[in-house]
Amino acid sequence: MSGEKSPTRPADPNHPECLSVLGLLPPVTEEDVKQAYLAKAMAAHPDRGGDPAAFIRLQKAYEDAKEFVKFKAGKLEWLASKVEIYSQQQDVAAETIERGGEIEMEEADWLRKSFGEDFGHVADKLVRITLHGPKADDTFAVLVGFRADSLKDLHTLDLAGGSLTDTGLLQLKGLKGLRRLDLRGTAVGKLGTEVPGWFEHLEFLGLPKGAVGMFARLAMPRRLKLELGDAPRP
Repeated sequence: MSGEKSPTRPADPNHPECLSVLGLLPPVTEEDVKQAYLAKAMAAHPDRGGDPAAFIRLQKAYEDAKEFVKFKAGKLEWLASKVEIYSQQQDVAAETIERGGEIEMEEADWLRKSFGEDFGHVADKLVRITLHGPKADDTFAVLVGFRADSLKDLHTLDLAGGSLTDTGLLQLKGLKGLRRLDLRGTAVGKLGTEVPGWFEHLEFLGLPKGAVGMFARLAMPRRLKLELGDAPRP
């Protein structure tokens, strides 16, 4: 399909949503996906007046569509590449729940239609971790940070009210997909001022009182909503 555009049609429930968002219809190549994304991203980017939520949805569709193309090209090879990622995500999920926290997984419906429930879950993505209290500590941060490469879809990490320190915070630096990070009421200190530079997609940052001075607050990116204080009540 090189040099030709894939046909565009209204959303079809029999095709992955990611392709519908991009305006594509199977069969598609990775180049089709890239070109469709670039064409829509120019208009959807917030810097050009686009809606931030719609742009995030477009980015997600782009990543999912690339996975779909790889899956169609070689199902067994693709599946094997996901097993280790899934295993590491499950380690983090199990530890979070064991410590009294909650997780959210995002399911890949299109894969379940192809492989069924037995194998379809290997493409599920861990997107949110919520863990409050003393067990949200530096040891937990090490566990999460060590598996950062398998947690690229994690967009929300809520450790408010935990016992995390700057040492533990440093372990989280590899979670490049974070959009929300809540550390209010923790023992994080001055290192908190460096966090916005670690995560280019960060939209919300919660830090303890005193972690960020006035001048540091003024230097924060305009896109970022910063809240200082104790952990919010349940």
